[in-house]
This record gives sequence, structure tokens and C-alpha cells, in this order.
Amino acid sequence: MAQIEKKEVKTPIQCSAAKFYEVYWKEAYLLPKISPCNVNKIELVDGTSSWEAKVGSRKLVHFNEAGLEHFKDEVIEIHPQAKKTTYKVLEGNMMLFYDSFQATLEVTEGTAKWTVEFIKKHDLCPNPDYYLHRLDSVNKDINAHLLK
Repeated sequence: MAQIEKKEVKTPIQCSAAKFYEVYWKEAYLLPKISPCNVNKIELVDGTSSWEAKVGSRKLVHFNEAGLEHFKDEVIEIHPQAKKTTYKVLEGNMMLFYDSFQATLEVTEGTAKWTVEFIKKHDLCPNPDYYLHRLDSVNKDINAHLLK
């Protein structure tokens, strides 16, 4: 049976934890402007009509400079007071390597942490270091944006 693996990346932040979390919670549409080297385009899909993240809301994210790599995610758990949201990847390029992939964002004063849990399709599939690097880079861009 395939094993669930877990990796995380912690990004130090100097901006307000509440403001940082709000970008992901209510203002994800700003990500292409805040982090253009990482997020090419983001759109609401599958009947989702508000940018405010709620359980069941879905987005399609195109990332990298050419916007060719993409994924669709769904919010599966959200705790705004705790500044914590969990997303499940439903489809996209990364699913060539993983049977399941979910990411949890937790923001505290001084730190934005992404934890990913994944099941590889087989042992030769790569760890999701590429995606963790992207998440860390987006976090740094959000922090810089909010400090302006």
C-alpha cells in the first residue's frame, strides 16, 4: 500500500500574520500581481463565485513564467481564526506524479508554513520540492508586498 509522505516549508514573515493570511483567504486574485514569476493566472472554477475561500471553493492556478503548468484545487478545511487552510489538488500537471496531494497553510506571527501531504504514484516519482520552493517564493513575495 502506498505511504502518505509529508514535507513542509517555513517562510519567515515580518508583515502582519492576519494581513498575510487574508491574501490567501480573500484576495487570491492578487497573486499574479504580487508574485508574477510564480503565478501567471488564477481563476475561480466549478461554480465558485467568490474569492473568499470556503470549504468546497475551487480555483485553477497557472504558474511559472509561461503559465503552462497548472493545477485545480479545492478548499477542504478552513479555520480563519487560526489562520489555517487546507487545499486538495484535484487535477493538473503535478498529478502525473502523485495519487493524492494536499497542502495546508498555517500563518502565525513571524511565520507562514506550508505542509504538503502526498502519495507518490511510484517510488521513482520526485518529492514535491519544486512545489515547496514555489510556495516559499510566493510567501516571500506576499511578505514584501505587504511591507510596502
